[in-house]
Amino acid sequence: MTSKPILIPDWDLPEGVSAAVTTRAMGNLAVHVGDDPASVLRRRMYLDKQLNLPVAVRWLQQQHTTHVCDFNAITQPCDAVWSAKTSVCAVLTADCLPLLFCTNEGHKIAATHAGWRGLANGIVENTVAALNVCPETIRVWIGPAISQPAFQVGSEVRAAFVDKQPHLAAYFVADEEDKWRADLPGIAKQKLQDCGVRDVTLSGWCSFSDADTWYSWRRAQEPARMASLIWRT
Repeated sequence: MTSKPILIPDWDLPEGVSAAVTTRAMGNLAVHVGDDPASVLRRRMYLDKQLNLPVAVRWLQQQHTTHVCDFNAITQPCDAVWSAKTSVCAVLTADCLPLLFCTNEGHKIAATHAGWRGLANGIVENTVAALNVCPETIRVWIGPAISQPAFQVGSEVRAAFVDKQPHLAAYFVADEEDKWRADLPGIAKQKLQDCGVRDVTLSGWCSFSDADTWYSWRRAQEPARMASLIWRT
């Protein structure tokens, strides 16, 4: 496997906008998981070089909030970033959802980190609102994340969604241990559609089941994160 980031396939982007995701072959890109900071910095510099990014990534202090920031005015902690200028929007994940946003004409982009807490509390809706455009002009890609068969949760997680939006019960399946299997990518897509976003692409990549390609906290408590990035020049 190449250590180079993967340019996202099967996602139609307007001219001047590109997107990519890194794999475990590139190594950990997070500074908050106990890795040597100098090593993380070297990997980040390598990432910038490989993608020929127009500006440096402004990495977020992700804490499962619903906080969305302008790329030029980031206040931390923050779990989503958007921009209408030359910029790079990026998030780090290892089972949580990375969502990349782009308007049809390419004038605005965004990247969102959504674990179940952020997803339940409105990070997706807040990102759509921050873009401040007609939702039907937004296209979204949902990247590698834990899939429903691998994501066992308790009743309190299901209630966090279903108590607010009963129709999300369709994305939970009861299992043999009196727990639930939650479809986070499906929930995210439904929430986007509820906001009026129609163009949603699911990568179908499961971070838990594909140990050769992706990091997964739930599978192995790996102290590492992958990056999903979108940029405009």
